[in-house]
Amino acid sequence: MKAKTVSFMSFAWLLAACATQSYAPQPLAPADSAEAFRARTLNDAGLGAVEVWGLPQLTQAALRLHPDIELARAQWRAAQAAETTAGQKPNPIISGSGEHHSRANGISPWTLTLGIDIPIETHGKREARIEQATALSAAAKLDIAQAAWQVRRRLRSRLLELYAIRQQAAQLHREADLRAQIVALLEARLAAGLVGGTDLADARLQLQKTRSAMETEAARAAEAHAALAAGIGLPAAALVNVPLSFAPFELDSIQLPPEDGQRAALLNRLEIRKSLAGFEAAEARLKLEVAKQYPDFSLAPGYSWDQGDNRWSLGVSLILALLNKNEGPIAEARAQREVQAQQFNALQAAVIGEQSQALAGWQAAQAVIAKARKLAAAQQARLAQTQSQFDAGYADRLELTSAQLELNSAEAAVLAARLQAQHALGKLEDAVQQPLDGSAPLPKMPEEKP
Repeated sequence: MKAKTVSFMSFAWLLAACATQSYAPQPLAPADSAEAFRARTLNDAGLGAVEVWGLPQLTQAALRLHPDIELARAQWRAAQAAETTAGQKPNPIISGSGEHHSRANGISPWTLTLGIDIPIETHGKREARIEQATALSAAAKLDIAQAAWQVRRRLRSRLLELYAIRQQAAQLHREADLRAQIVALLEARLAAGLVGGTDLADARLQLQKTRSAMETEAARAAEAHAALAAGIGLPAAALVNVPLSFAPFELDSIQLPPEDGQRAALLNRLEIRKSLAGFEAAEARLKLEVAKQYPDFSLAPGYSWDQGDNRWSLGVSLILALLNKNEGPIAEARAQREVQAQQFNALQAAVIGEQSQALAGWQAAQAVIAKARKLAAAQQARLAQTQSQFDAGYADRLELTSAQLELNSAEAAVLAARLQAQHALGKLEDAVQQPLDGSAPLPKMPEEKP
């Protein structure tokens, strides 16, 4: 009988060990990962041949290459693993013992016992754990889409910054040419005694300021180029000689979604959906804590071979809720549910305010553009008049160049207004979390169902 008991215990141990997993170390190699990052190019995005890289193409590349996306996916996989943990049932416990009696009186001196402890959960605790883990997993999955939108938002902002620097540099280059012409004309007039040195000194000072601004923009261009590459998940060298398109920033009008579309965008905001998932998790946690008022119990069938006598037993054990009925954790869970509800209300109000403010900012920027263009048109008319006077001999070269410089300044004001409008558009897109410049919406993440 002793051999049979030992054999049964050995079989149970082998059965428990047959489905185990082995540990496989995966150490990090910072030098190797850094070298791999430095070797990255746009070709690694797997988009095929692209002639010009605009915001849609760069966004597609960033969604495949940016580490924030992979981080969000890893966090979602961890949340999925927590779902598996929540659904696990407690394992039974097997135990055995043996006793040797010093006085056998002609029978076997051995007493061998074998017991199994089978824990049984009650009142839907496992189901509540699964609900909580599922809600947290859903929130983690939304983080993937949130990371994708944040990548697109930063990418647009950095591409706009590079566009602004290039446009402002071109504007400053034209201004520097005109100011250099004015300095040359004043130098000739000073040599002829027609002007004083003060006018020439002031013109030279303005020319120096313009050239200094040009140098500043040139330095900012390199920084913006590197920031754009980082926004994609690439080293700065990967964007050298890459043809870029800034077409979306040339648009001054957009197609705003209708009011019902704006309401739908409010409900579909990722933060709103994630907050709802958080509330569901808090609801499930409260359900779990309430269920814990009712104790689980264990069945313990057993067998013993007592000096030749077969003995069977059945035991039951449970925790008596005498000193507490889980009041503390229930109160905490109920309070946490209220916190989640108030956070949702606050977030919803903030999102509504954000959308209204962003729309007002875009509309105000349109008014500024219209005013700046009106002033530029007036300056264009004045330049045309000065050109006619110059052609007729009633205006000199200095007056014509000064009128051209004034028109350049008016066009610079239009550019500044247009750039401000693009920043306002970025805030509006972020408020509704969808492109409004005609770009295609963000694709579904690979883990999401279409």
